[in-house]
Amino acid sequence: MNSLKDFLMPLVRPILLIFWRLHRPLVAKNSQLKNSHIGETCFIFANGASLKYYDISKLPKNPGIVCGYSLIDKRTDSLNIKYYVTTDSYCLYSYVYNTYPHVRKFQRSKVRPLFSYIFKKNKHITTFVNITSFYSTLCRRENVSYYHHFGDKNSFNHDLAGSFSNCRGALDTMLGIAKYLGFSRAVLMGCDYLGTPPVMGHMYADSEPFFEPYDNHLGEYRERIKLAAKGIDVTVILPEGVTSPDFEFDSYENYFKLKKEYRENKDFIDDRHLEMLRDAARSIQTQM
Repeated sequence: MNSLKDFLMPLVRPILLIFWRLHRPLVAKNSQLKNSHIGETCFIFANGASLKYYDISKLPKNPGIVCGYSLIDKRTDSLNIKYYVTTDSYCLYSYVYNTYPHVRKFQRSKVRPLFSYIFKKNKHITTFVNITSFYSTLCRRENVSYYHHFGDKNSFNHDLAGSFSNCRGALDTMLGIAKYLGFSRAVLMGCDYLGTPPVMGHMYADSEPFFEPYDNHLGEYRERIKLAAKGIDVTVILPEGVTSPDFEFDSYENYFKLKKEYRENKDFIDDRHLEMLRDAARSIQTQM
C-alpha cells in the first residue's frame, strides 16, 4: 500500500496544485486586512508547555494571534484574541489521512469535534485556514479567511492576498500573518523551542514539561523562524533562566511580573476536551 502511495503522490500533487490555483480568488479578500494594525504590538501564542507555569489570563490586552488548540484554554477568554490560525492541510474534514509512517491510512478525525467547538465559540475572531480545507463545512462562516502557497513554497512570502509561502509551521504562519497585518512588533509566548534549554511538551498535555538538555536538533527550525520573522521585531518570553540565542528575550517573571506556579491542563481545559485529545493521541492524530 505504501509503495502504491509513493508511486501515486508525485502524479497527484501537480493535479492538486492546479486545482487549488483555481481557488486563488478566495484569498483576495484578505487584501482588506493588509496593514490594519500598522505599527502595533501583537502577542503570538503557540502551544508550548511553558504556558502551564503562568496565568496568562492576567496579560495586557494587546491583539493576540493564536493557533492549534489555544482556544480550548479557558484563560484565553480573558485575552484580546483577534486571530486564530489552523496550519495543517486538509485538517478540518470528517475523515483525514494519517501520515504517521506506521499508520498511513484514512481515519475518522478525532480532533474535528474540537475544531468544531473552537469555530462555533469564536465567531468574533478572524480565522485563517489553509485553503485545502475549503470544502469542510466548518469553513462556511463569514469570519473564515484562506491562505495558500500556490506552489511558491520557499520564498517566505507573506502576501495573504496572493501566494503565502510563510506557512511551514504554526509559528511561521502566525509571524507571516502578523507582518501582513502591519504589526511592527511581536511578543512570543509558548514558543519554547526558541529557548535554550528548550522546554518540551504542550500546554494541553497530561505530562509535565521538561527541559531538553541537548537542543542541537532544533538548529534548522530556529534558522527557519529567523527567516520567517524577518521584517518584524520579535521578543521571545521564556521561563526565568532560559535564554534565546537568536532573538531578543525576557522572562515571564520580569516582562509581565507573573509568578511561576505550575498548573495542570485540567485547571484551564475542560475534561471533555482533554478526553478528545487523549482519544486523538491514542489514534495517533495528535501529540499529548
